[in-house]
Parts: sequence; C-alpha cells; structure tokens
Amino acid sequence: MEFSLGGLVKSFKSAINPKKSVLGLDIGSSFIKLVQLKKDKERAILETYGELALGPYAKLKIGQNVKLPTDIVAQAIKDLMKESNSHADTVRVSIPLTSSFVKIITLPFGQDKNVSSEVVGMEARRHIPIPISEVALDWWVIPENENDIKSKKVSAKEVEVLLVAIHNDVIKEYKDIMVKTGLKSPSFEIETFGLIRSAIGRGSPTMAVMDIGSASVKMAIVDYGVMKSATLINKGSQDITLALSQSLGVDFSKAEEMKREIGLSDLPEHQDIVAVEEPVLEYIFHEAAVFLKDFQNRYGRSVSKVIFTGGGSMLKGLETYGVKRLAVEVERANPFGKTEHPAFLSGVLKNIGPDFSVATGLALGEL
Repeated sequence: MEFSLGGLVKSFKSAINPKKSVLGLDIGSSFIKLVQLKKDKERAILETYGELALGPYAKLKIGQNVKLPTDIVAQAIKDLMKESNSHADTVRVSIPLTSSFVKIITLPFGQDKNVSSEVVGMEARRHIPIPISEVALDWWVIPENENDIKSKKVSAKEVEVLLVAIHNDVIKEYKDIMVKTGLKSPSFEIETFGLIRSAIGRGSPTMAVMDIGSASVKMAIVDYGVMKSATLINKGSQDITLALSQSLGVDFSKAEEMKREIGLSDLPEHQDIVAVEEPVLEYIFHEAAVFLKDFQNRYGRSVSKVIFTGGGSMLKGLETYGVKRLAVEVERANPFGKTEHPAFLSGVLKNIGPDFSVATGLALGEL
C-alpha cells in the first residue's frame, strides 16, 4: 500500500526477508531515498522503497536544501526505514559527486600492458588538489577502444584510467552516520555510478545521464557501459522554486506547488511563470550542451540519447525542452524497470522512477 506520514514519507510495504535483502540509500541535500531489493534466481525483487524530506528536521519547508548534523541524518534514516518497513542491514550508501573527485587521465603502460599503482599514484598527485594522504584513492583502466585511439591520436602505448578520490573526512562522516543508524556492513559509492547502473544497460551505445537534483545537476557520459566523462552544474531544481518565490512574492511551499503543477506549460496564462523558470533552465542546459560538445570534440562522436533522472527531471514539459536545447533524443529513466514488482505498481513506479535512480542503482550494485 501507499501512504504518507505528515507529508514527509511515501513508501510501499511488502513482506521482507532480511537475510536476503540489500538496501540502497541515497542521502541527498533535501531528501533521503531508500530502495530495498532481494535477489531470487538472478532476479532483483523490489521489496520496499521510500522517500523522506530533510527540511522539517531543521524547521524548514519540505523540499528545501539543508545541512544536518550526523546524528539528525541518522535519525532521519531510522525514521524512513521504520515507515517503509525496511529491515535490511546490508546497505550501500551514495557519496555525492560534490564531495568527490572523478577524472579520466591518460597514462603509459609497461611492457606487460599493465598500469602500476605507483604510476597512478604519482600522476594522481598532479590532478588532485589536496595531499594524496588525505583522500581514499581508487582507479581502474578503461577498456581499450580502437575508435578512441584513432579519434584522439593517442599512442597505442597509452591507456585511459578513471581516477576517483574521496576526502577521508567525507568517508568518516558517512561512516559515523551508519554507526549511529545501527546498520551493518555498509559500503559506499559515488552517486554517479549508481545512476549509470540503474539508467543504462550494459553494452548500450554512447549515452548521457543527466541527474537533475535539488541543489545541482550531475552529468555523465557512458560509452558501451564505461563512464568516459562526468561534470557538475551548480544549479538545480530548487533554484527554480526560489526564483518563483522571489519573483511572485509567494512562500517556498507555494512556489514549489506552482512549479510542479504548471511546469513548462505552453498555455498563454502560464507564460509569466514559465518566463521566471527559464533563466535557470537556460543556464543548466547551456552547461549541459557544452559538456556534450566537449565530449564530441575529444572522442569524435556524439551521444545518441540523454536520459533524465532525479526529482527535477519530473518537471512537466522538460523532455520537449531538453530535445530543443540539446538537439538529441531525450527520455526519462525507468530504474524500477530493472526490478520485479507487482504489476499494479508498474505505472506508479515508472512515474516516480527518476527520483529513485541513485537508490535503485546502489541496491542493484550491492546485489
């Protein structure tokens, strides 16, 4: 069943087998999202999902961005787990792209065609703006692609490496939250990789994921299942709400309601509202177009599709707007399409899916 708790929580309950269940936990700037899956004969079974607003924990409005102490975040997670009837203790948690460093670097490989950790460590010092001792560093070699070598004129003795770093203080903060929730066996993953897992299938041609969140927009380009580029745009859907609130002289809640109900309507009576929204969208989509163009210039090919995810992607009319601004096919993500669930929920899950892309991808990864 679906239910709400004070307007804060939305979830679906079902029977739980905690011994076989895993949890994907997306801790955002304005909401926490949770997806619990169970593996059964190579199938990912959806057991429960839920969403909880963080604003009220700081005496702010639902949907407002907030920075909470770790003990309050932990309490919010426990509240959400209780209301969504989630009992899994194996959890994968998202680390925001804003708290991470992700970059593609080019390195030479040795005679055995391997890249040594020493070489990566030395090169990482050139790119990461803080001492290596202060970060958790990970990396992996991107599979060789002859088209990339030809288009970039890269030597056959070079290889691309995806370099990832997270500050130790960030990891400590998230571990502290997990300890306070009582959850066991936590693992952590940068949110972008969860997005890719839930939104794009393996072997797909060159595609982009555009995660339109409350505080920012995250983008990644995936080439046949391999991430080739990522970027962060420092505006999000809350900036639209704030623009409406300030321009129309209404409070945040009313502005959020107007944004959701009207969106990018083409009706004449809505054009004053759309005109307030457009400057924020124009900035976001200009930056997105530049990102896509930079990839095309580097690799000599364009993305075939952009997949929208995140709560901001549910703005009415945004897909049509995106096609015009990006000149490429656009569709909304359907992460729950990779899970098995009751047929009567399919329509609901498809509609809300983009908002749960990270959490679903995290749970799928943990499976």
